[in-house]
Amino acid sequence: MLRRVKDNKLNTFWEEQNTKLLAHENFLNEYGDIYSDKLYFRKSNGGKTELDFSIFEMPHLNAHRPARLNIGGACYSLSMAEYVKLSVVCAVVLKRTDLARIVYQFNLDLAGFFKLQECNLLVSKNVESFHLNFLTNRFNRKGMFARLSAPAHNSTYGYCNLMDQRDGLHSIGVSGVVDVKLTSKMYQSALNNVCKSLMGITLSEYKKGSSLNFLTLEIGQYYMDYLRGCYEDNYFYTLICKRSISKVYKNIGVNEGENKSAGSVNLWRLVILDTIRGTYQFNKKSNTTGLNSDELHYATKLVLFSEYQNNFEKVMAVREKNILMVVRELGLESRFDAVEVIRLLMLQKYLPFNASKEPEDIWIDYLSSLSRSTVDSHKLNKVTVENIYELMRKFIDKQRLDEVAFFNSLQLWFLDLVRDSRVRGIVDFTFTLERVADAMTCLIVGWLGYRKSEYGFPLSAIHAEPNLDILDNSHIPFRFKLKWVVPKTNGSSKLDREITSQCYQVASELNVLFQPPNGGPCLYKSSGLIKKQPTSNQSGVYLEMRVKSNWFIFVQRYKPFNDVLELDRLSMKKNSELSLSEKQRFTELSHQYDLSSARGKHLLESSKALREGIVILNCTYVAGSRALERFKNSLIEYQQTGDISNLEHKKVVENYLSAETKVWLSGSNSRIDRRAMKSIATELLRCVNYPTPHAFRHIWAEAVLMRYQGDVGAAIRHQFCHMDDSFFMAYLRDKEAKSLISVARPKVLNTIIDTLLIEHKAIGLNFLGGIARFVGKSVSMTQVVTPSEFRALREQITRRVISVNSAQYATCIPREGTESRAKCAEFGGINPHNAKLAFCLDCTNALVTEGNLRGIWEVIQPFIKESLHEDVMGFMVQHHLPTIRSAEKRVKEMRLDSNAEKVDKMLYWFSKAIESIETKLYVEEELHG
Repeated sequence: MLRRVKDNKLNTFWEEQNTKLLAHENFLNEYGDIYSDKLYFRKSNGGKTELDFSIFEMPHLNAHRPARLNIGGACYSLSMAEYVKLSVVCAVVLKRTDLARIVYQFNLDLAGFFKLQECNLLVSKNVESFHLNFLTNRFNRKGMFARLSAPAHNSTYGYCNLMDQRDGLHSIGVSGVVDVKLTSKMYQSALNNVCKSLMGITLSEYKKGSSLNFLTLEIGQYYMDYLRGCYEDNYFYTLICKRSISKVYKNIGVNEGENKSAGSVNLWRLVILDTIRGTYQFNKKSNTTGLNSDELHYATKLVLFSEYQNNFEKVMAVREKNILMVVRELGLESRFDAVEVIRLLMLQKYLPFNASKEPEDIWIDYLSSLSRSTVDSHKLNKVTVENIYELMRKFIDKQRLDEVAFFNSLQLWFLDLVRDSRVRGIVDFTFTLERVADAMTCLIVGWLGYRKSEYGFPLSAIHAEPNLDILDNSHIPFRFKLKWVVPKTNGSSKLDREITSQCYQVASELNVLFQPPNGGPCLYKSSGLIKKQPTSNQSGVYLEMRVKSNWFIFVQRYKPFNDVLELDRLSMKKNSELSLSEKQRFTELSHQYDLSSARGKHLLESSKALREGIVILNCTYVAGSRALERFKNSLIEYQQTGDISNLEHKKVVENYLSAETKVWLSGSNSRIDRRAMKSIATELLRCVNYPTPHAFRHIWAEAVLMRYQGDVGAAIRHQFCHMDDSFFMAYLRDKEAKSLISVARPKVLNTIIDTLLIEHKAIGLNFLGGIARFVGKSVSMTQVVTPSEFRALREQITRRVISVNSAQYATCIPREGTESRAKCAEFGGINPHNAKLAFCLDCTNALVTEGNLRGIWEVIQPFIKESLHEDVMGFMVQHHLPTIRSAEKRVKEMRLDSNAEKVDKMLYWFSKAIESIETKLYVEEELHG
């Protein structure tokens, strides 16, 4: 609390400010004055606004005394609470009282930033970091929380300008908090840079106002995982149906894009649809002329099965599950690079591209690499590339269906695909098929992390170059390059950027699906004519709709969401209340999910929040024009009657629209037109998660940092984990991409620390390394129990963390004060770029989880191989002993029932290598003394 003091000058100053405040017509002086901890202002709707300044004494907001007050040559220090009070007084005296809350909250976030950065002055060097933190996080009494979306400019920056605030306070003798050398141009330029990197828009576009949503890695990974499943499960039959419909249309003379409503054409279309869904009835009366319905049915069946047979092998051979079966059969499942090599071999055979190496050469080079780096590589010495293709054929032939089984399978697939859609005719069905293509397009958007304007490329823009890097050309013989425009930074100039073989695969399959004209985009079907200029950056228009098209079904269908919701429901019941089937289901789900674990909690919370969000999205343009029109009618009803008959719409208005908006809606003169609906929809979208093209850039950045951890979704994991850092450095040359990574680091760090705090009892079992022990010790010493205590501890820990770096065998999370103790330290400073297995496994900054097992095994095998070589003397490999022993210790600690077979195999080779070195050393000592 601000206290009256005996110092006459200071007392006079505060009395003057108090007089200004009391004189304001909207200040509620019956609740206190400037010396009170809480100030109250009258709202425009008759309510009151409370500003609690005691919050600035909270540990996560206490910036001590960052400001100074100069009165007639005498200097006094001011606390952050006093500084903010004076800011509020200046704001309400000069402007409207409803700005008091905005100025208060803005300065609250500034105080939180100061505490986070351990500074007390906003200067040119940290102003960009402040904007970044302000747009992604918010502070309150309980701590720091991530925003669902960036706040609107008009309700934050538009009303609270820290430069104007500084100048206004300077006129009454207050200095500090904001550096006098920080100009408005610097401040705005820094905000512009952050807008570009964080939201993919300029400051000018941000000022215009829009919903600026970004997904978290966890929700992003769930969505990517669902999209990957949608692609894997549905692409083949989608291809069959689209190609068959086109061929049948061509044969009967119907234009595919024709919306003609002639009876015969509609009947033909219905026959085709009934054939696909297995509901065709023979000998129906027909009004068709020159075409028998039964004959059309038989012709459609013939085309469908013919497409199935013609495309079966080339589609199934590049499916992830079949590639993994081949990898497991070869005994290479513990290697990151094996999936990549098998995929390349299949691509060369079934989706060919110009390559500098034949499949035989690729396989021979890979075997040569294995002979130097894998302990049991001799098992593959006689395996040829033809054996690989034969092995793949063996697996996929088991999945091949005869004609009867195929049509039964097609019918079941159809029912599953359309169960959440109204399919009244073939046009509705083809629209549903587009969702599968949209899922594939979204996968590439998530894998590449480009701006939305950079996806309009044709397949011909992708080419393969020989990989000249000696470190990885045995398993990545080609570098796939995309030569295309980057309009925002390079105009119409085309740049070479590396993509992965998986991106090429999906782009090729989409190209087969869409059959675009020469030079047309391969990732989506362009609705207009190809522009005459050599480049086009219109892909953003197409992507905006496509990234959202699967969102509603994802929220309702994603299996882990439904599983944890069912498990939560069953766990609420007493055992005696459960039926036999429910008990069996409860046991089954309990083995798959632990609701007390970090993953289980996040799945449950996400599923509930996203389903709640769907209700909100159904009131916005994200759900389409019809949904928005229905909500508009409800708002008109609210305006006219004060109530809404649609219960979902009523809930959204009551819970998610601001008081100001509801007051405006109640006004008889308010006009609910398109502009008003856009403004209302934008307000609602700030409360909810949903995907945008730019949100995928953030998913990409966070996935890069987490690519070796176990639970980041198969779609993300296989895309990134086999690539070395040079792949990412090409992205990071771009300043915006660097900012994306800088935004991602604290989010990833919070995810890691949250997981360790929630599952602290598993530290030493599932989580190993110095950082895990540090978190475990912190929990035991502080005895945290409540959520607010966990948040405070998390902030204390993350505040000390310097950076996050990912490697195959460990995640490096160095903390302040541990630099000199890091194994990679030189001259007292850490050097993560020097990371290696010998350093990281026992380092005080390392986090090792089950997801690192494969990485440890892959890196340690050359050491084991060298140690076991009978021609290598003991003293030559003696230096491997500490590394092998550290690896053995870590792997042994991570042994669980679920991975026992894999771990026991590793332990066997560790033991054999150690024994070999020790035996050699003993013999050499006996021989040479």
